[in-house]
Amino acid sequence: MADFSINLGDVFLLDTGASKYHWYIAIAPLSSEEFIFVNVSTWYEDSPTNDQTCILSPSKRMPRFIRRKSFIAYQYARSFTASQLEKLIVPDSGIPYATLERLALRRIQQESLNATKLKKKYLKALQQYLGLPEV
Repeated sequence: MADFSINLGDVFLLDTGASKYHWYIAIAPLSSEEFIFVNVSTWYEDSPTNDQTCILSPSKRMPRFIRRKSFIAYQYARSFTASQLEKLIVPDSGIPYATLERLALRRIQQESLNATKLKKKYLKALQQYLGLPEV
């Protein structure tokens, strides 16, 4: 069992097996012990992977790792329990690395409802969590 709990808005630096580490933000519960996480990616002009649904820009409200225009990459959303997450956290990374301000988290949650690349099971869980009728 993990030595920490997951709170909404927590940001973790994860080693998911890709060529580099990735930032993931807890945005909603999927069950009593599992949470939905979305990926933060850097915006590269003319990149086909850019998603305009939720753009993040460096500001006082954003964690310091957001140094340039970024976006929520909904296609890479995943769900984790604390035990699963613990195995992926980059060694020597803070647990959590950062925590989003409530307004920034709320914006990401709301804009997630418009994401065309978010898995349906995550969309349903978000709608339920936010108290919205399923579409």
